[in-house]
Order: sequence, then structure tokens, then C-alpha cells
Amino acid sequence: MPASSFPRSLALPVSRRRLTQALALLSLPALALSTARPARAALPPGSQAAMVAFDGLYIPALFLTGAAPKSDDGPARAGAAMQRLQQAWPQQRAALLALAPSARPWREALVAVERHLARASAEVGERRWETSHETLERVRETLFEARRALGIDYALDDFTAFHGAMEAIANRSAVPTAQREALEQDYARARALWRRIERLELDPARWGLSPARQAQLRQGLADEDRALARLSQALAAGAPEAELLKAGAALKGPFVKAYTAFGWPAGETPALAG
Repeated sequence: MPASSFPRSLALPVSRRRLTQALALLSLPALALSTARPARAALPPGSQAAMVAFDGLYIPALFLTGAAPKSDDGPARAGAAMQRLQQAWPQQRAALLALAPSARPWREALVAVERHLARASAEVGERRWETSHETLERVRETLFEARRALGIDYALDDFTAFHGAMEAIANRSAVPTAQREALEQDYARARALWRRIERLELDPARWGLSPARQAQLRQGLADEDRALARLSQALAAGAPEAELLKAGAALKGPFVKAYTAFGWPAGETPALAG
């Protein structure tokens, strides 16, 4: 999928003074991990496919544990996804280890992932959906931190970086006047991270994207861009708290649609190029 096929930014700027202040924050060291891309590490052949294959099974388990209580068949689907992930883990662990077998941080990260997967599997067996979902979130965070520390460039880590910034906005329960400037700063950070996603070039063959999931990804990206634009407009207009909360919460759904496009549905195991 060429980068030119991704939707361009539709966002309108918030007030010039406040946006300048917010963008200035992006240069602070505390945000370096999320906003600065490290030098790329040279990886052996098959590394991209190993990471994509893991996420192809991990993403459905992550999403379905979060959604399990919301439908009658949710628990069964979540359990099946977790079982599929756990069964594939020994082989996938070996493939992932081959990315950087001599790097201690990478080996330690995979040990932590194995621990999180075992814990999440037990929690799924106990139907502790919220807890199991949170445990699986740690898998994504662990791999994100390890790859960034080692300079391993992986497109879905840009989605993970944006996810944290997006949730800082979407999960707000109040925006009193004293916190509006902080919200504008959060928006500026999320917008900067989203632009990185817009610039990604994602080859469907290398990412195992079926035509249906390609369409899902395109729609999710376009919808998220529009949601960010609406939030920007609300901030610029000095919208009331209720409108800001609504615009912020609306960021979550499109992101989930885009991110879950990389998950492999039950019965689907794409052949990955490269």
C-alpha cells in the first residue's frame, strides 16, 4: 500500500500561541522514546515476517479479550484466539529470538512476553477479561520498548506510540478550563505521532493484508484522520467540555479498526513476502 494512498491530514490548527507551546514540548527528552526514531538496526532475513506473524495472532487475542463481555459468543472467540496464540508461541519465540539472539535486552523481552502470555492464558481460563486484556497490553509495550531500544524499525510500533497518546485524550472524563491547555498539548503530540503513521509504506504482501483487511485499514486511517480534525476544530473553537470529551472519545474506534486490520482472523494464515 503506497504512502500516497493514505489520507492526508485534515486537521485544523489550534490557537497559534498554544499550539506553538505544545509543539515545543515534543523536543523534551521525556518524549524522546515515543517521538524520536532511533538508528535502524540491521536484521537477518525473515525478521519482518517473524514480527508480522506474531502480531497476526496476538492482535486478535488482544482485541477479543477486551470485547469478550460485549457479546454472547465473545468469550468463546476470545478463548480460541488466546489458545491459538499460545500454541504458536514456541515456534514464534524461536523466530523472534533470531532477530537479535545476542542482544540481552531482546532475550529478556521475550522471556517477559512468555510470562505475560502464560498469565493472560490463565486469566482467560478464569474469564477475567479486563485483567487478561491488560496483561496482553503489556506484551505490546514490552516488545515496543525492546525494539526501540535496539533500533529495530517496525511499523506497528508507530501505532503503539500513537495508541498511548490517543488514550491520554480518549480516556479523559473531564476537561476543566485549567486543563484545556494540557489537552491541546496532548493533541499536538498525538497529531505528530499520527503523521508518522500517515507516512508509512505498507506492502500488503509483506504484511499479510487480505483485500478485506486492506479496505479496513484504509477506512480506519481515514476515519481517524477525520476524528483528529474534529478534535482540532473543537479546540480551536473553544468548544464546551462535553463537545471536547465527545471528540476525544471518538479517536478510539477508528484507531482500533486500523490496528486490528493487521490481525489474522480465525482460519487465516497468510503467506508473507520478504
